[in-house]
Amino acid sequence: MKQRCALAGCEKLLPAVLLLLFALQATVPEGTVAGCSMLNNDNAEQRGAAMLADPATVKQVPEVTMQDAIAQCNRSFIIQPEYLAELNQTGSFPEETDKIPLCFIRCYLKALGILTEDDKVNKEVALARNWATSGETVDECLEEMAGSACEQAYFFTRCVMTRALVDGKSKDNK
Repeated sequence: MKQRCALAGCEKLLPAVLLLLFALQATVPEGTVAGCSMLNNDNAEQRGAAMLADPATVKQVPEVTMQDAIAQCNRSFIIQPEYLAELNQTGSFPEETDKIPLCFIRCYLKALGILTEDDKVNKEVALARNWATSGETVDECLEEMAGSACEQAYFFTRCVMTRALVDGKSKDNK
């Protein structure tokens, strides 16, 4: 059973809140992006399960707002507002080979507790922060995590955001 937001239509806004809604006062447009993956997904299910943190061993993360996480990570990995706007509008960065924005995403997810110190996804935190719309989304997007630690964080984020954009567009058409 999918979790639903208390506010009508908030599913399509959740990823925007991730990076930009409050910090840059932007909204998610009505656009849609097809598909999550451009990766070879051989053994993706096994890889995905290995990327999920064990809830019994995850440490509590200090409360940090999304705006604070953005400010904190932008000190080490300076990212242009246009990159964040593109991520919120399309689900991906305009240039996916630039490591600085990818590492910004990793830093951001760690600051919020969505990624653990050993770069595993804390599913409970992702859901509690309404960063992902469902546990199913988290599980399926784990399969996207390939490459360096920064690439893994970005590909995971790209998948979650793309799914939210597509889901939001689908709900608008019903």
